[in-house]
Amino acid sequence: MLCQAAEQRWGSEYVRALGVFWSGQPRLPWRRLLPAVAGIALLVALLGLLGRADDHIALFLGFAPSCLLVFLLPEAPVSQPAAVIGGSVVSAVVGVIAAYTLPFTWWSAALAAAVATVAMAALRIIHPPAVAVAVIALSTGADWMFLLLPALAAPVLVVVTALVWHRLSGVRYPAPGMLGSGRVERHPRED
Repeated sequence: MLCQAAEQRWGSEYVRALGVFWSGQPRLPWRRLLPAVAGIALLVALLGLLGRADDHIALFLGFAPSCLLVFLLPEAPVSQPAAVIGGSVVSAVVGVIAAYTLPFTWWSAALAAAVATVAMAALRIIHPPAVAVAVIALSTGADWMFLLLPALAAPVLVVVTALVWHRLSGVRYPAPGMLGSGRVERHPRED
């Protein structure tokens, strides 16, 4: 209705151009959204306990988006435990190697992000927020301990918390039908 009225008033080309900015995502039901938001808040608070006060920004930038994915989109391939943990660790390895071999500049950050993306894709453990882990490792001049804390500890905490939370809330996580091959045999049905 709204689109038809807008087309009549401003013309179809204008409305079609504006359509790029309108989301095609379905509206999440409140019974799914509210528990997910509570889980995200809890998990970000737990992540805050992992790090020191001076590294909270890097920790939150790297792993808060992972919290959103595992709680709000637990059925997505990028939200599965192997992708969350594996993607973060692989990206951290790329970032640490970059920190040891490259100066921190705009081009080295872009290169670290690109190599981390290629590595995750080649290993079929794509987790989009993990790209930030590579850039954070480079920008902070991280050493090999970065691989344990936060690159391994934080995503393990994210996955374990999500497993417990979803078990208690009745959501299936990891998603059924997800195979180690990276293929989805079937998608779980929405409530």
